Amino acid sequence: MADMHTTVTVIDACGMAGVPSLLLSGPGRGKSSLIRGLAAAQAVPCEIVLGSQYEPAEIGGQPYLAADGSGVRREPPAWAKRLAESGCGYVFLDELTTVPESVQGPMLTVALDRVVGELALPESVRVVAGANPPDQAAGGFDLAPPMANRFCHISFEPTVEDWLTGMAAGWKTVPATRAVVASSERRSATKSAVMGFINARPDLLDKFPENPDERGRAYPSRRTWAMVADVLAHLRADDLASIETAVFGLVGEGAGIEFLTWMERADLPDPAAVTANPAIVDWGRERQDRVWAILQGVVTLAAQRGTVEAFRNAWKPLGAAADAGVADMAAAAARTLATFRPASVRIPAEMRKFTPMLKAAGLLGEDAA
Repeated sequence: MADMHTTVTVIDACGMAGVPSLLLSGPGRGKSSLIRGLAAAQAVPCEIVLGSQYEPAEIGGQPYLAADGSGVRREPPAWAKRLAESGCGYVFLDELTTVPESVQGPMLTVALDRVVGELALPESVRVVAGANPPDQAAGGFDLAPPMANRFCHISFEPTVEDWLTGMAAGWKTVPATRAVVASSERRSATKSAVMGFINARPDLLDKFPENPDERGRAYPSRRTWAMVADVLAHLRADDLASIETAVFGLVGEGAGIEFLTWMERADLPDPAAVTANPAIVDWGRERQDRVWAILQGVVTLAAQRGTVEAFRNAWKPLGAAADAGVADMAAAAARTLATFRPASVRIPAEMRKFTPMLKAAGLLGEDAA
């Protein structure tokens, strides 16, 4: 159960990463008040959408016949138009577990694709949902698996102190967020951690719950692992409470525990530091799963930076790894890095070590001779 400070941090990190978040708690815990407070603190609008009070067409857009003869169009609801006009804000999809699957479908499009009718919401509009456990919701429904798999699930249980603070402040103040703007270095580190773990545990890439009762909760999928990498990039590496909340909320507690344990054990170095000085890694003696993740971090950083210098420098760790006897892993990273080669860039010396393999894969022309 996340404390209020951690809850705000994870919601903010999800918002920056474009990942919808879902607050789960019993009725009357102040979920909508928290989102209104976040919006007020950021001076942006907040639209509360009660799915239980809408028909599917009122979420996905009312159909109408276009006067220009182009066929049936969909008119977005007023709340979506207001957010589009503002260019930013929050849409809070409340009481999600009181919504039948026929309405969850249009809400799913809002949550993941940020599309309402034929209106695309601005990127700076954040999607948050609120839900009571189905057994505590009037006419409650479990979330359909496609809907559940699109959210970061956050258990929300404010303390007595939180409630007293809210009462005193009129529910207008929220704790400061610990989330950060993601740097290219942090993005490459979190992506390499997720990729390294899945390389070691491919059975957890897609693990649809066997128990029907768990299908409306967080579970591992290709989508949610990508979300983990994106959200963690906006969390400080030392913010363990927020990292755990985000990971458990996206892939579930079982897979989440395994990932966090692996990540702690791997203790991956900063990809920027490895790129600058490949000798900080003992390539010949490292565990293979760690070598693979380190090299993927180097490649990902080069892709994030997208410069000729970054491309050329990334080959140095790959060359060092190949020289130390882990050529197979270096070659796998080389195939990926070669796809990011800027036009007309000269072939670095370290890249020439992989020339036969890259030519066979169609990733190098005659200029590499």
